[in-house]
Amino acid sequence: MRRGTVAALLALVLGGCAALPPAPPAALEAPLQARWTLQGRIGVQSGEQSLSGQIHWQHRMERDEVLMTSPLGQGMARIVRDAEGVALERPNQPTRRASDAESLTREALGYALPVAGLTWWVQGHPDPGSAFESTQDAGGRIAQLRQNGWVIDYLQYAADARPRRMVVTREGLQIRLVADSWQVE
Repeated sequence: MRRGTVAALLALVLGGCAALPPAPPAALEAPLQARWTLQGRIGVQSGEQSLSGQIHWQHRMERDEVLMTSPLGQGMARIVRDAEGVALERPNQPTRRASDAESLTREALGYALPVAGLTWWVQGHPDPGSAFESTQDAGGRIAQLRQNGWVIDYLQYAADARPRRMVVTREGLQIRLVADSWQVE
């Protein structure tokens, strides 16, 4: 996988299967946060190629900023979403811009990724704009979510009921995300 494609693939972290379930599981009743910062690790596997790195994601209703670095801390990509659209910055490359993150990943990779949905999924919620299926664990939290052709497996929750480890898969692409720390403002 080319280095530019790898950085763009990591841009995923920066959005109809079945009808909504009749009653939301306990995890869906937890409040969503409008302002948060997530720090963690990310791994992406596509076919036989894989990569890993660290992620720092600052989310606000009006703006997202995602910085991805290599395991050694070197900047690989910076994604910014604001009122003007989405920009992808990579070392020694011109900045790419699009009206939304899905268009940007479609341009950079050749196909769109569920960027808008991930903002919800990392909080343990389905994107309210699309139908979904989910199964719950013994504690009433989402164990698996299926939405827009993506499968999100929640492998571990933190003590505060936020997802700690999750895997997002679709058509030969697997993204692993570990949230090492959350800060809610």
